[in-house]
Amino acid sequence: MAELKPWYAIATPHQDIRKGQLAEAVFAANLWAVAQNNAPEIYSDAEIFFEKSYLTAGLKNVLSKVGAGLNGASDSGDRIISLQTSFGGGKTHMLIALWHLAKHADVLRKANALKNVRAALGDTLPKKSVNVAVFTNQTNDATQGRDAGDGIHTRTLWGELAYQLGGAELYQRVAANDEQRTVPQGLFTEILQRAAPCLILLDEIADYCVGASAVPVGDSTLADQTISFIQQLTEAVQNVSGAVVVATLPASHLEVASSEKGAEILQRLEKRFGRMGADIKPVADDEIYQVVRRRLFETIGDEKEHAKIASAYLNLYKQHEKEVPNDATKASYQERIVRAYPFHPELIDALYLRWGAHPDFQRTRGVLRLLASIVSDLWQRRDTNTQSQPLIQPCHIRWTMDALQSNLTRLWGATYQSVVAADVIGERANATLLDLEKGDEYEREKIVEGLAAAILLGSFGGQAERAGYSSKDLKLAVSRPSLNWNYTDGAILAFEERAFYLHQASAGSLGKRYWFGTKPTLNNLIVQYRQTFAARVFDAEIVEELTRQTREMKSGGATWKVLVDPGTDLPEQKSLALVVLPPNAALGDNGNRRAVEQNISQLSTKCGGRERHFRNTLLFLLPSQRSINRLTNALREQAALEQVQRDYASQLDPDQVEDLKGRLKTARTNVQDALTSAYSNVARIEGQQVVFVSLTDAKRDWGEHLNLAWKQLIEEEEWVLRKVGSVTLQKAGLIPSEGGIRLSDAIEAFLRYTDKPMIASREAVAQGFSEACKNKLVGIGRGLRADNLQTRWIGENITLDPNEEGIWIIPPFSPDAPSSPLRTDFKYDTAAPKATYGATSATQTTDATQPNTAETAATKQIRRIVIRGNVPVESWADLFRSFVSPAARMNLKQLTLGIAFELEAKTDALFQPEDQAIKSMKEAAQQLGLKIEIE
Repeated sequence: MAELKPWYAIATPHQDIRKGQLAEAVFAANLWAVAQNNAPEIYSDAEIFFEKSYLTAGLKNVLSKVGAGLNGASDSGDRIISLQTSFGGGKTHMLIALWHLAKHADVLRKANALKNVRAALGDTLPKKSVNVAVFTNQTNDATQGRDAGDGIHTRTLWGELAYQLGGAELYQRVAANDEQRTVPQGLFTEILQRAAPCLILLDEIADYCVGASAVPVGDSTLADQTISFIQQLTEAVQNVSGAVVVATLPASHLEVASSEKGAEILQRLEKRFGRMGADIKPVADDEIYQVVRRRLFETIGDEKEHAKIASAYLNLYKQHEKEVPNDATKASYQERIVRAYPFHPELIDALYLRWGAHPDFQRTRGVLRLLASIVSDLWQRRDTNTQSQPLIQPCHIRWTMDALQSNLTRLWGATYQSVVAADVIGERANATLLDLEKGDEYEREKIVEGLAAAILLGSFGGQAERAGYSSKDLKLAVSRPSLNWNYTDGAILAFEERAFYLHQASAGSLGKRYWFGTKPTLNNLIVQYRQTFAARVFDAEIVEELTRQTREMKSGGATWKVLVDPGTDLPEQKSLALVVLPPNAALGDNGNRRAVEQNISQLSTKCGGRERHFRNTLLFLLPSQRSINRLTNALREQAALEQVQRDYASQLDPDQVEDLKGRLKTARTNVQDALTSAYSNVARIEGQQVVFVSLTDAKRDWGEHLNLAWKQLIEEEEWVLRKVGSVTLQKAGLIPSEGGIRLSDAIEAFLRYTDKPMIASREAVAQGFSEACKNKLVGIGRGLRADNLQTRWIGENITLDPNEEGIWIIPPFSPDAPSSPLRTDFKYDTAAPKATYGATSATQTTDATQPNTAETAATKQIRRIVIRGNVPVESWADLFRSFVSPAARMNLKQLTLGIAFELEAKTDALFQPEDQAIKSMKEAAQQLGLKIEIE
């Protein structure tokens, strides 16, 4: 089949449409503006007006009737005409044609371009111009009246008609009635006799009467008087040959202020005109094609091209006769295509019949205005638009045009703007995105976007009911002879799954029926948003959630510090810490175990760029890769639902809102379940190896989950000891046979070396040595050095402070054996709890000559000690701590001043300047080359 030419290569729109100069006034016909000679040229110039007007059967009929009436060649019944159609049905356009018929009969008789008018009217064409009077709802304000000229101020319909038909002379016949706003009884027959032949045009008279009903006239209103005058007028016209009256009436009271008063006025006017008037329809439904073509196009091209294109479409429909409406395969449909060219009949029918059913849509005028915008848009984009366009079809509508957007909002509601943006057209619209994703012919022909445009056009019916397009209707609206037929089916299926606002229902033999509603379909929204988050990685969100839950969890029995993803700069941890590794450190089934082990080893041995000293304090909680995948999917679902709630909550109906809430609740529960169950592996360094253990259970609450892990590591795995037993101490080589071991060094051995068990706290070791002391496996001593102890214990239940530096673990000894000389001048804190060291007993070796504290206390006390020097603090700070009793711990503050170091100690210890502790500090400072200041 030869390629079909696009419509713009055959037909040519009028110049104003080609240039996009679509002024509102061009489509808003205004009879009073024409009478005042200030209307656009298309209405005020008789020749141009008739050139662009298609002579419908109704228009020819009324022109002939009026022409014959003005010529005195018709019966009285044919000289009283009422035009009653729906809003925008062409009534005003017909009155303007009558105005030119009466006012410019000479132009109609002579203009070459108006041969068709002369042929249609024949002998009924008036031989000369006649008197014309016009009254519309804009002519004369019911309250204020109008300055008509010649010093005359008219106030009523009869005053206006008399003045327009015969100037001041005829006005004087009804002047008194006009001033008093009362009906001239029997006077208008004389006025019409003197003005005949004459034509009276009444437009929107019902609307005028609504306003006049608020103007009192005696016991009645001006509306009552006006309606009464209509009776006088029609009787006068009936009695005067050559006089004609044509009035327009709305088809429904909804067009007259939508009030009870409007309905009453319309009913009374219908009785007045209906009694004698001839009711004529300006535009029949099957004539709208010609009206549109004549008004919008300068030329429509070769009729052979029209027939060729219509034949191609008919053949296409016959090839798929089961997929299109029955009428589309008949020869009569081909004739409709020819009559509607360059439009597809479905486009005009949708606007004229579907949209035209809306009471606020001006049927003929509104259709012309919208089609003019569509034609103008396509014409101006004809060099860049890649869609095939043998005909202008619903699929070619661009819904971002101002004219379409404004009418969509005005007639069907502002919420449809959201429908357009989300589903029909725009960078983020689902139809546009689908075409881009499918590419090739979809993108070039805008198949899905065209489908969406057609569905939106057909989504409306009478009284704003969503009529929708059936599957078969859609095939007419979007298919073209050059387009693969199956693409439409594919587009429909894809759009069903993707669109947010697309609704569907069974249409019986017509397949499904589709329409757009303002309430999004929840399932489609969720599916779409799932795709949005399909590739999203949630590692950062997982870490953030773990951090939050760790911060908010209740403290349990675990003594570890929980650190979530601390990074490679994890500082020294001098007590037990649980390091929660991020999702990217997950233990997988795909051979990544070695990489995980290397990561754990690196964290265990390095503090950033330096060696880690405390290597036996770190436990690692890490997820499995399979569980992280499950958690990620749960987070994607939650994120999709939350995004739907943020974007569409206000547009969902109550049932959908509740449905979404329920889904969100379930999704959040699933996320929490997946979060805790994902972290099911614990690792530590044991010797030089990384060892793993899997948790046997999981809890939904994060805090409870960690407590469960703690319990398993303590009770089942015995990775962490709450108290170090004597056997463990012996295995660790911490039961001395000679010399002594500082308690703090023994504790650090458990914290630093990975060949030993982990300890829950420093107290675990201190309690172990206390037990060993009680069992006489070791002795406990206090002093500066192991060979110079001030106090020793054995066989006693001694409570040790694990942070005291002067505590030594010594070999067991006999309580009766002599001890090394003790420092009798050492002053202990009298406020120290006796439970700390236990009561003095025969097994506690002391110097009997030790002075009583109360007897030697001096009045002057030391509260602040400052030590300065250029020797590194860590080499001497612990030494000075050992001079202070556990109950009077010093708060040490290190300041780095260049190469010098300063240690400031503030203490509640009741030191005396003469105390041995102070003397010892001074001696030690002197030996180390330090300065000491005591206040």
